[in-house]
Amino acid sequence: GHETGRIQDMVDRDEFEGELRRALNHFYDPGYLQDSPLIECLGIHEGDPVEGLRVVLRRAIEAFRPVTDVPETAKEYRVYSLLHNRYIRQKTQETEAARLSITVRHLRREQSAALRLLADHLDMQFDLFPSGPRQSEETHDLRIRQGSAELNREMLWLADSQRHETCQVGPVLQEAIELAQSLAAERQISLRAEDNGPSVEVAIPGTVLRQVVLNLLTAAIQHLEQGGAVQVAAKQCEARVALSVIATARDHRIWGRVERLEAAVLVSRQLVELFGGRLALCEMDERLVVQVIVPKSQRQLTVLAVEDNAETLRLWSRFVRGTPFNLVKETEPANALAKAIELRPQMIVLDVMMPGTDGWTLLQQLRDEPLTSRIPIIVCTVLPQRDLALSLGASDFIQKPTTGQEFRSVLERQIAAAMPR
Repeated sequence: GHETGRIQDMVDRDEFEGELRRALNHFYDPGYLQDSPLIECLGIHEGDPVEGLRVVLRRAIEAFRPVTDVPETAKEYRVYSLLHNRYIRQKTQETEAARLSITVRHLRREQSAALRLLADHLDMQFDLFPSGPRQSEETHDLRIRQGSAELNREMLWLADSQRHETCQVGPVLQEAIELAQSLAAERQISLRAEDNGPSVEVAIPGTVLRQVVLNLLTAAIQHLEQGGAVQVAAKQCEARVALSVIATARDHRIWGRVERLEAAVLVSRQLVELFGGRLALCEMDERLVVQVIVPKSQRQLTVLAVEDNAETLRLWSRFVRGTPFNLVKETEPANALAKAIELRPQMIVLDVMMPGTDGWTLLQQLRDEPLTSRIPIIVCTVLPQRDLALSLGASDFIQKPTTGQEFRSVLERQIAAAMPR
C-alpha cells in the first residue's frame, strides 16, 4: 500500500493540496490513482474511478486555458501551460524551467502557486471546505477566475461542438433586435436596423451570433441615457461581413462611455474570436461604434447538374467558379435519379430536352422518390415552359441561353428559401 498518513475523508485543506499534487505526479499510474482519497473526496462513484479522476483533473487544468490565443509566456497563459506541461504532458521541472528561461527553484515556486489555484478551483467547484479558499495574494480574485474558468469551458465546448455550423445574418440580426426591443422601450432608447438587403451566410453558429449581437445591444442600451439611439447595420465585403452597433447619446457626448462599454463587450469579443472573427470598439463622429467582423461561410453546396451537352456543363461550371457552389455533372439522364439519391445535393439543375429519359419524366421521378422529393429542382431549358415546370414540381426556372449572373442568382435564391426562418 501507500503511505499510512493518507486518509479517506479529508477535512484539512493542506492535506487536500498534498493529495492533489501526488495524484498529478502519478497521473498515468492507475495502481496509484485507484487508492487516491481524491476519488471519494470528489464524489467519483460511476464508471472507472481512475479514469473519472483523470477527467476531473484534466478539466480543472483546462479551465485555466485562455479562450483566445496568447503567447505561452503571457501571464494569463502561465498557470495553464505550467500545469498542463508538468502533469498532463509529464514534462520534468528541468525541461519546464529551461522553456520558461527561469531557474528550477523559481519554477517550483510558480508550480506551488499554480497548484494552490488548482486546489482552490476544485474547492469551489465541489464545495469541499466550508471555510472556502484561503485568501492570499494569489487567490484574492479567485472567484473572478472561477467565473472566467467556467466561461472558458463553455466557450471552448461551444467552439468544438459547433465549429462547422453557419447562419444567415439577416434573420439573426432581426431576432436579436426583437429580443432587445423591450429593454430599449423601458429605457426610452430608440432601437432600429438599417435595411441590410439580401442576407448572407457566415461561418458562425446562429445561436452564437445572436448572443453576440444581443450582448452588444443590451450593453449599448444600458450605457445610454433616455433619448439615446442604437442602430444596427451590416455590410458585405469579399470574404467577410461587418456588423455595426452604433450608439448615439441624446446630448451627443459619448466620450467617457467607451471605457465602461469595453468590459460589457468582452464576452462578445471572446465568442467572435473563437470563430475566426474580431470585434473593435471605437468613438466615431461623437458616436460609439462596435464593429463585428465575421467570415463568410466557405461551405460547399453541391449542385447536381443533369445535362447531356458537355459544353453547357462547362459553361455552368465557369458560372459558379469561386462561389460556394460545387457543380457535379451528370450527362446520362438514366443515371440521374440514382446519382441524386447517392449525393443528396442541395440543388438539382435539370435540362428538359435530353435523349432517352427526358427532363419532364425525370422531374416527376425525383419528386416521387422520398429521398429526393424535397430537394430544390431548377429546370433549365430553351423551351418557354416556366409555368409547366413549376406545376410539375420544379422550384425555379431558367430559360436558355442564360447569363452567369442569372444562373447564380437563381441558385442563391433557392438556398436562401431553404434556410430555416
